[in-house]
Amino acid sequence: MNYVKKIIGVLLGTMFLGMGVAFYKISQFGQDGVSAMVMSFVYLFKLGETNYGYTVCYLAINFIFLVIMILTLKDKINVGSIINLLLTGVCSNLFIYLFEVLSFDNNAIALRILYSVLGIITVSFGIALYGSANLGVAPYDAMPMVINKYCPKIAYKYARIICDLSCLVVALIIGVIILRRSDIINVNTVITFITIGPLISFFSKIINKYIYKNETTTFN
Repeated sequence: MNYVKKIIGVLLGTMFLGMGVAFYKISQFGQDGVSAMVMSFVYLFKLGETNYGYTVCYLAINFIFLVIMILTLKDKINVGSIINLLLTGVCSNLFIYLFEVLSFDNNAIALRILYSVLGIITVSFGIALYGSANLGVAPYDAMPMVINKYCPKIAYKYARIICDLSCLVVALIIGVIILRRSDIINVNTVITFITIGPLISFFSKIINKYIYKNETTTFN
């Protein structure tokens, strides 16, 4: 039963992550660093007008992270890693389409701010929910763990900031400087860069205590 609960947690966590990315998009205030990097490649390869562009680029980039994970943190790969790898992009596209069909109002500045806040919260909560199940870590979320493995003094939340900053630099070079797009990096990108690491650690402690009842916290 506990294993089933964790599988459900991984699926729901991935769903929340996809929902958060969709909230970022309709807020029009930019997205998190990883999504900004993915969207930069979407526009670079002219996939912005397709329904599958985000999914394709997300899978391709995360395959690279998966290779790094196999070489350095093979013990962190499990069913949850595969579920997240295959479904995050799909969930993101699905919620983006759903929000468009439901015609979510994004003209009012107050609503756009609300969508931004919901995006940050749902992305952080989603990552903590599937990561704390201890059924494997998503390829990108394992990158801060790689840093922590070789630099033990750097806690997860700070290693996460380093990884997000790296993604942000890639998005800045490709999306803003080369492609000259103004919708890649914005206020959400900066806020998420600063807050997502601490938020993931915060939600992870609560989820471990009240849902999974694990003795250890995945994102510490």
